[in-house]
Amino acid sequence: MSSSLLPGRLHRPSASWPLSLLFLTLLLLEFASCELNNWTSPVFTFQTRPEIHAPIVGFDVLRPELVTPGFIFTAPYRNVDSGVYIYDNYGNLIWASAADHGPTTAHAPHVCSYKGKPHLCYFRGHQHQGYSRGHGVIMDETYRIVKTVESAGHGAVSDMHEFRLVGDGTTALMTVYQPRQYDLSDFKINGGMGWVVDSVFQEVDVETGKLLFEWRSLDHIDPQYSYTMPATTDTSGDGLQPWSPWDYFHINSIDKNKDGDYLVSGRHVAAIYKISGQNGTILWELNGAKPTFKMANFRFSSQHHARWHFENGTHTYLTLFDNASNGVNRTNDWSHGLIVLIDHTEMTATMIAEYGAPDPEGGVSAGSQGSMQLLPNNNVFMGWGEKAYFSEHMSNGLPVMYGKMARPESWVMIYRCYKFNWTGLPITSPTLWTYSRTGQDLDGMMFYVSWNGATEVRTWNFFTSDSPKGPWTPVANTAWTSFETRAHYDAFRPWSLAQGLDENGRVLGVSAVVKTFVPSPGLASFCSDQGCGVASLPPDDEKITQGGVEFRPHGANYSTGYDTANYFPALDSSPTGESDSPGHESVSLVRVGSVTMLIGFAALMVGLIGCCFYRRRAMQIANGWSDNAQQFLAGWEEAYLGSRVRQAFLGKYALVPQSAGA
Repeated sequence: MSSSLLPGRLHRPSASWPLSLLFLTLLLLEFASCELNNWTSPVFTFQTRPEIHAPIVGFDVLRPELVTPGFIFTAPYRNVDSGVYIYDNYGNLIWASAADHGPTTAHAPHVCSYKGKPHLCYFRGHQHQGYSRGHGVIMDETYRIVKTVESAGHGAVSDMHEFRLVGDGTTALMTVYQPRQYDLSDFKINGGMGWVVDSVFQEVDVETGKLLFEWRSLDHIDPQYSYTMPATTDTSGDGLQPWSPWDYFHINSIDKNKDGDYLVSGRHVAAIYKISGQNGTILWELNGAKPTFKMANFRFSSQHHARWHFENGTHTYLTLFDNASNGVNRTNDWSHGLIVLIDHTEMTATMIAEYGAPDPEGGVSAGSQGSMQLLPNNNVFMGWGEKAYFSEHMSNGLPVMYGKMARPESWVMIYRCYKFNWTGLPITSPTLWTYSRTGQDLDGMMFYVSWNGATEVRTWNFFTSDSPKGPWTPVANTAWTSFETRAHYDAFRPWSLAQGLDENGRVLGVSAVVKTFVPSPGLASFCSDQGCGVASLPPDDEKITQGGVEFRPHGANYSTGYDTANYFPALDSSPTGESDSPGHESVSLVRVGSVTMLIGFAALMVGLIGCCFYRRRAMQIANGWSDNAQQFLAGWEEAYLGSRVRQAFLGKYALVPQSAGA
């Protein structure tokens, strides 16, 4: 361990207070200066769901043939819309929780087993500096919240650092950050009572809320063994007030073994403990101020996410994320994921593998947060904490994926990232938006369709009609290509709807009936075949005042034509209708070219395969994090799609449309 991280009793000189205040002042200034914009944290723009502002994933490394199948689960915060986001291996958005449940701080989304079925579990609450207040959430495959889990007892509500179901989903492990009064005179905090955070963990019965076990750090680990003194880091607290208690321990992960004992990580004591499930005593300590084992070839500090993977009477096999930094002191230039083998006979701990970020700078130093997950095929999935990055590595260390959701300047962070298989069957309906530049057959019309959270859609069927009540004529079919799939139809119809189908052709959902948008003569000159440009306000002397718009009477029964009683057709029946009239059978698929229905299904599939291959290959090239890459994508859009629909600014954002490089 570096001399700068010796036990806390050696770090109490009064001269450190001015430096601490300077550090905190600079930290606040840096936070105040951070910006969310297209360069620091680009987001998608969707025609169908303009309220979704999902981060765009840029890839520095992507080896599709080597990555583990599954979906990426993240929960960035301090971004435009904090919440849970699920992506596929190509960076396509699958689900944005903000669209279904509103934007809110969430942490560590992962697939959990509840009542014998896969569910989605995560923490949701209010973010404080270094901890949170909230509760655990359990969702089913429809993204419906089926259970919330709260901490028990008489103290503070649960914290973000751990919400995990164990015991076949019957109990939950949870952390609690409990402020307590404490005599801190030994730490030169005098003149009154001091305050500390008691790092608490609980095991709670999910159904009844009954407290089954509780452990408190103050009852077993003296604050003198902390490596983080009051008022020294952005999460330490100064110990002077109940709202700024000294966080001497900082619990950040809990695991439980089959014997009922617990594995606990304390960031500010640089130690991992095995805790007795019978009486809470410490059975052994890895690293820290009083280590049980000789560290053979490594040390770690400010660590996160300790997990057991194997344990018997002679050996323990575990993983952890070694931050190696708390933002002030460092024990390594870069953060790493570590695989550690403890030999209880020789009383040694040996690092047998480490995984670093494949960053051009040589690695990533994450001063806070972070995660490490062993995947079923022995690949390793890493989350890089305060850097909103994630990576996947083969067991030999070879990076096969390195994705970035935001630049460090944005201050967007991700506590933990995971990868799991997941089947999402949302109870919502697909969303369709249709557009025609002229409302004439000569220019045709565009279909834009999405379905937030749907993982099983493989193809989309599109139907049109001259009436919102039908009959409905099938006019196009295209493969799912991304969160928002687009298609062009070489004719115009005023009404449309879409079906989402699975790989067997079964209808999973039907959109609402939508009226095709046709720009007015005053707007049409700013529009292309795909959509219209971004609007702007007139000069101040030309702005319209109240009553300044020419009144156009609509009569007593004004209607845009929608059948209000039938916005959504019955989902248990498919739209049907006669074959399209002559001259209207042509279907053009965006990025593929004009393909007619008369060519046949085989030719259509060849075109779609070519489309998917081009899209995936382009994704490997573009990383989204440099001006050159953004210019490349913009040029690609212009060359292949013409002018794209642009949306107005959201704060300091000029929203970036979804592109092949996402």
